[in-house]
Amino acid sequence: MLRVEGMKIRYGAVEAVHGVDLWVSKGELVTLIGANGAGKSSILAGISGHVPPSEGKVSLFGDPVTGRSADAVARMGVALTPEGRRIFAHLTVSENLHLGGAAFASGEELAARREAMLVRFPILAERIDQKAGSLSGGEQQMLAIARSLMSQPRLLLLDEPSLGLAPQTIDKVYDLVEELQREGLTILLVEQNVELALSVADRGYVIANGRIALSGTASELAGSDLVRQAYLAI
Repeated sequence: MLRVEGMKIRYGAVEAVHGVDLWVSKGELVTLIGANGAGKSSILAGISGHVPPSEGKVSLFGDPVTGRSADAVARMGVALTPEGRRIFAHLTVSENLHLGGAAFASGEELAARREAMLVRFPILAERIDQKAGSLSGGEQQMLAIARSLMSQPRLLLLDEPSLGLAPQTIDKVYDLVEELQREGLTILLVEQNVELALSVADRGYVIANGRIALSGTASELAGSDLVRQAYLAI
């Protein structure tokens, strides 16, 4: 479903990602784990078209997409839920959902998608006419994910969904992540909480200084000395 080959990402004179190779198969939940600033979010930006790779190839669903715009990649079936949520704070919950789906559906279909999100996220139904900026952090994260799901993606890129949330709220977010995978959605998850990420993922890649330091199944990574000592404090 996704293949990245030799990806390099540059920001001016600084190279943040150094020749990364990775792949994700249909139905998998794959995680990119590592310290803050390791290059994980830059990899997602390169995949989603928000930052064009300076070198390398990105293929989605068997088609090359390197250099395509974020809009074009989204229309292929990729949705990015960004770090920090980035909801439209001055708009209502309803308006945020509408904007999430307006480029992909209209009329009754758009209304049906919105209704499906309100059924999946009852708290959003209760807050439907509230300004999104007035929601709690957990509610904003749910809205950010719901907004992504309005495009009915085939591949969901989730960037740090636990960031800044209380433990109880994190549990709810990750219950949702597991539910989405059970329903067949393919997910590439960036997460700084390594233990949490490995508890839900099928496979993972450890990103360090813009490179892949280690890869394997979630259980293999959880048992590796590198991960245990550097990220799990064991």
